[in-house]
Amino acid sequence: MGLDSAVYPTIFYESWNAGVIPPDVFGIAINWFVNRTPLFSRVPKLPVGSVEFRITNDNYRPSSTTLANGSTVTNSATSFVVADASTFLKGDLIQIENEVIRVTADPTIGTNTLTVSRGYGGTTAASHVDTLAVYLIGNARLGNEINQTGISRLPAPVTQYCQTIQHPYQVGGSLNSTANYVSGLGSPLQRDKMMGLQHAMDDFERSAYYGVGQAPTSSLPPAMKGLKNLIATNKVTAPTNAGAYKPDDLIRDTVQACFANGGKPDTLLVSTNFLQGLAVWSNHVQRLAPNTTIFGDPVDTFAVSFLPNIDIVPSPLLRPYTAIALSSQEVRARVKRPMVDYPRGRRGDAEEGDIILEGAIELDNEAHHAWVEGITAFSAV
Repeated sequence: MGLDSAVYPTIFYESWNAGVIPPDVFGIAINWFVNRTPLFSRVPKLPVGSVEFRITNDNYRPSSTTLANGSTVTNSATSFVVADASTFLKGDLIQIENEVIRVTADPTIGTNTLTVSRGYGGTTAASHVDTLAVYLIGNARLGNEINQTGISRLPAPVTQYCQTIQHPYQVGGSLNSTANYVSGLGSPLQRDKMMGLQHAMDDFERSAYYGVGQAPTSSLPPAMKGLKNLIATNKVTAPTNAGAYKPDDLIRDTVQACFANGGKPDTLLVSTNFLQGLAVWSNHVQRLAPNTTIFGDPVDTFAVSFLPNIDIVPSPLLRPYTAIALSSQEVRARVKRPMVDYPRGRRGDAEEGDIILEGAIELDNEAHHAWVEGITAFSAV
């Protein structure tokens, strides 16, 4: 997940060293906290004009299903039931064990029934016990068919909500008149603003991971759904070998799962204790030639030998033993209002204002990504 040049300003805020933060503080925040909030800082930012928007999931046609006939399919049966017939078309070739079978009619979706001809392509019709795998080979037609019915697989939309994050700051006049309060920040007020920036970035990052989603009501503000909520197909919360987790377990639960569903995973966000796990696995991390922010800070990105071409990005705000595999071209932040400093002015002897940000994480095709948690210990290979 490289730096997004569209949102990373190329100018240096010269007023920074004087302790003055410009009103539009988004460019500063995503550079200053790039390693503390790596997801929000690095993903592309696209505008959105509504509190509520839709995320679309389009996936490949599944390669297999299972028999769900309730009994053995005999070698003469011309129809049988599968777990999901919606993935098939008339003319499809399927394989059960060594027999190739041709679907001869549009599937009956309500009952998941396939009408078939047996022993296609010189294979032998045979009996098949229930729950066996049914593999899709392809589609074979004569070419003169009319009134053909297609696969009805409408996109599965997910509703997402933009979340408003607000952090106030307030400093009394006596404190703010203190000289040399924090080196480089000019005044206690600027220090408090900086803490507001950090808290706002932290809150978006945490919500982008763990938000459960809330539609706006008269009494409840909207809240985004995080990656843990958006990823369903490849979400593993009780992994195999959780107490003795190894590299092949990580590959199985993340990268392999993404590829199996048509994803192109290129980024692995990990909790910081995965760095210890990599050492236990004798796979020491290698820092990639880092990009740098406008402040000259290197951007933390690592590689390991058993995951070539996958960027390893530590995330301090992920809970321990958590890893997220992302196909990074399909994840972005939708921003309704970029992070802005709104000074309220002075009341009495206090100067105050608000850091405000509004947006949500967006994840296309959730099956192209993976989430794993529930690991309890790393085991040496």
